[in-house]
Amino acid sequence: MTNPTLTVSDFQQQLVFSLDEFQTEAMAHIQNGASVVVCAPTGSGKTIIAEYAAMRAISEGKRLFYTTPLKALSNQKYFDLKATYGEDNVGLLTGDSSVNRSARIVVMTTEIFRNMLYGQKEDSSTLDHLGYVVLDECHYMNDSDRGTVWEESIVYCPDSIQLIALSATIANAAELTDWINEVHHDTRLVSSSFRPVPLRFLFAESQRLLPLFESPGKLNKKLKLKIKGQRAPKKFRGGFQPIDLIQQMADKAMLPAIVFTFSRKDCDKYLELTKPLQLLTAEERQAANRLIDDYLLTHPFLVDNKTIACLRNGFGSHHAGLLPAVKGLVELLFQAGLMKAVFATETLAAGINMPARTTVITKISKRTNDGHRMLTASEFLQMSGRAGRRGMDKVGYVVIVSSQYEGAREAAHLASSDAEPLNSQFTPTYGMVLNLLKQNDLEQAEFLIRQSFGQFTSARRLKPLEDEKTERTEKLNHLESFVCPANISDSAFHAFIRSRDLQFETRRFIKILEKQIKNNGKSPQIEAQLAHEQGKLNSLKTSTQSSPCNQCDLLRKHIRIDEQLGRVKRKLKVLTAALGEEQDTYWQQFLNLYRLLKESGCIDANDQPTALGELTAQLRTENEYAMAAILSEEGLFDALEPPDLAAVLSALLNDNTRENLYVRMPVSPAARDTLVNTERIHKKIKHLQRKHKVTIPVTLNPISSPLLSCWVQGYSWQQLIALTNIGEGDIVRQLRRVADILRQIIRLDQLPSSIVIKARQALNALDREPIKEVNAIVVSEKEQQATDSSDNKQGIALNQDQNSEKTGPPTPEKNSMKPMPKKLFVTQKKPPILPGVPSQPRENDIT
Repeated sequence: MTNPTLTVSDFQQQLVFSLDEFQTEAMAHIQNGASVVVCAPTGSGKTIIAEYAAMRAISEGKRLFYTTPLKALSNQKYFDLKATYGEDNVGLLTGDSSVNRSARIVVMTTEIFRNMLYGQKEDSSTLDHLGYVVLDECHYMNDSDRGTVWEESIVYCPDSIQLIALSATIANAAELTDWINEVHHDTRLVSSSFRPVPLRFLFAESQRLLPLFESPGKLNKKLKLKIKGQRAPKKFRGGFQPIDLIQQMADKAMLPAIVFTFSRKDCDKYLELTKPLQLLTAEERQAANRLIDDYLLTHPFLVDNKTIACLRNGFGSHHAGLLPAVKGLVELLFQAGLMKAVFATETLAAGINMPARTTVITKISKRTNDGHRMLTASEFLQMSGRAGRRGMDKVGYVVIVSSQYEGAREAAHLASSDAEPLNSQFTPTYGMVLNLLKQNDLEQAEFLIRQSFGQFTSARRLKPLEDEKTERTEKLNHLESFVCPANISDSAFHAFIRSRDLQFETRRFIKILEKQIKNNGKSPQIEAQLAHEQGKLNSLKTSTQSSPCNQCDLLRKHIRIDEQLGRVKRKLKVLTAALGEEQDTYWQQFLNLYRLLKESGCIDANDQPTALGELTAQLRTENEYAMAAILSEEGLFDALEPPDLAAVLSALLNDNTRENLYVRMPVSPAARDTLVNTERIHKKIKHLQRKHKVTIPVTLNPISSPLLSCWVQGYSWQQLIALTNIGEGDIVRQLRRVADILRQIIRLDQLPSSIVIKARQALNALDREPIKEVNAIVVSEKEQQATDSSDNKQGIALNQDQNSEKTGPPTPEKNSMKPMPKKLFVTQKKPPILPGVPSQPRENDIT
């Protein structure tokens, strides 16, 4: 029995706390059938609005999709919602997990939802009874790599679905709301600057911890001496020292803390420095040890992990270079109140639930691919917003650490700055072109492309130019309304003007010649020239005197109008070009991709995807066409065993550009030959992309390929990491990326069964601890039956229990492979170890 009239009051009665004003306002809009954009500070309680929508969905017999930008966030929301609404009512969909996908509430990554929208006409049941979609962390639209997913999701979402977009503070929330209102349906903005737990800003300088402000916006006088560019005193140039600061914060009851730094290496270095600190109580230490010991029972591969001792002491690190299981343990301990400080990179600010009393920002500038720069206000707000636990703290603390070149003035400026606006990151891709053309003709596709947030903001930004163009056009029409009294043509009028101007120039030249004769005497050459110029002058006089313009009273006005016409036309040409370039940016990118796909045989004469086009459309990777071209190349993978297939796919997916990486193991000859052939195919693709002005990267980086091969062969985790200086978290990320593409290959009907079988075998061998997710993806019986019979025919041991512990990894010295061409290793300044060339790393190579 459903109750479609669940009101905000009904919901409030089920809560043990009172709702804030912005929460009730947003819920009222949802109750009235509108979509909402909720823009409020981190930690202010935006999630409760999504929970109200979930309750309405359940009471109405509808469904709700809860989308997040990260798998880790999706997993966390899944467990949170499952605890609230029960296991039967909540499902999870990520790239490698599928749990109860038909549930009333399904948590998923935003990419999964976008992909559903692309296929909605092919499988309409996907969105059956869907009433609400939550777009959590909607400010991720600003992400340069993945922001376009949010725009696509909003543009293609059916109007019948209510959107609940939850965002941290952004400057142009009203503009975002106006856009969603235009491309979707009735959408209301609910914004709040209220923080349930106010923040207090402190500045750590010269082993002192002082308030940053005396009063709101007014810098503490004791900190004013520090100015940008002034070198710190010599005794303070040793860098950030965490022990003293953490001890001060402990004395002031400011823990637990998240200490943000922008270097994985620094996170681990600072963690090591905390070993002398003993801040856990006896009860806390016992509780931490119990939790850790229980965790190690289910994650035995972590027993010898070097961070465990620090975790037992109440300190940890959290960054992409760590094993996911280590980060998961850190999060569990933190949420249980058993951590005093976590040293983390800024990725932790993305929404993981690790509530802290204090956040420490060790630097307010960071090194990027484009050089060294100050933090943006939004980055600062995202990190500082993690401070202060609602219901636990009366105030949250933000500690900014003095550095050699940034002092209190820069910190105060950043702390008092408003957030930046969202900028569209909309970027057409091969998959977007093909998926749109499957459901729309070219004209409809153009309409959808022009619905993007980027096009919307561009139109607003170009409004002054549009207004100026309109004004100039009106002026042009007015000037062109002038009618010549003599009714002569423009060419005749311009000929008269040229003749008149030329008379002036000719008279001036005649005077110069006459002056030369007067000063220097007669000269046959000068006299001849003088006679020629006088004849020319007489001819011009005759021409102008015979023109109707010569006696016209409106001549001066006609000349003035003609000059103005020239200026206005030139300005209009510039404006039209500028507007056309800006207005057509996204559509031109779409057309560039469309023409390339047409030339390469991915689109037929009716603008529908061919078999190669269907393969490209179904892939989810950075360059779908390049991956499809490789996978469809006849015979390319015939000689590969499952470990080799994983190695080759790793090279196609690896975007790790860190320097001085090495692997002490080559790939097999078959994998090496396939990579060489793949490089030839890539050269053709790059040439085709240059021809059509497409700039999507084409990746071939085999630095991690030997690791993938070894892992699929059954190496243990300890054996694997002993082969390389690549961070454990980076290895996990690469293994999971390969696992994701293997899962895609298994589901692709266009590929030969031989490749699908090898992909299934590689995935089965790859998907184990510490890579295996808690919720593994469910494999259909049909897929399993298609591979079972062939799996038994393979002469390679793919089970972990059958090989690595018995034989161990082969050594490079025993391998007689030829070296792979160095040109394949294109992304490292120092190339990785080449196949067949064993080498020991230098001590300072290990990062």
